[in-house]
Amino acid sequence: MPARAALARSRDVESEVTRQGILEAAEALLASGGEAGLSIRELCRRAGVTPPTIYHHFGDKQALIDRVVDDCFAAFDRALARSTPPEDPLERLRWAFARYLDYGRAHPTHYRLMFQQPGPRDTPAGLASYDRLRQTVAAVAAVGRLAVPVEEATRACWAAAHGITSLVVGGYFSASDPAVALVRDGLLARLTTAVPSRTRRARRLVTKEGSR
Repeated sequence: MPARAALARSRDVESEVTRQGILEAAEALLASGGEAGLSIRELCRRAGVTPPTIYHHFGDKQALIDRVVDDCFAAFDRALARSTPPEDPLERLRWAFARYLDYGRAHPTHYRLMFQQPGPRDTPAGLASYDRLRQTVAAVAAVGRLAVPVEEATRACWAAAHGITSLVVGGYFSASDPAVALVRDGLLARLTTAVPSRTRRARRLVTKEGSR
């Protein structure tokens, strides 16, 4: 490898190591004190860099926070991808609820960074993660088992999973508490139908024809 190319590669590696060091320090500060606890001075001290280095790599403080949150969402999706979901769409939705809770329990720091900071985080990985939930719900609709519109069902699923996971992560009750299954199963019972909606419509038509 020519000397100039080797030098450029060395600088790229060093730059990436610096970026990762800043991200890890920022994640620790956010986890312990939220956005208010993320001071650039303390971040520089922990990462061993100067403020211009942080601004060079991330632009500003908000962009840095968004990057940390985005990395957490990417890690969340990678964790889900390591498990194989059921083929049945409804069971897949039940599986997704359980995996969401499992991730929050296993990674409470990441979970708090993803969902317990002020305001929504419309980062690329965060939006992609929500869209995967929407696709899971849409698969239930595609087989005629969804009783409400896809967007409403998606929001309801996230609200229930997030509420339960936040309480478990916060130590209010355990994941084995009967309330977890009650919320999950009650929600799915409200959102879905026992048989495909087309089949139910066909049965109603047969019943009407037979009553004439």
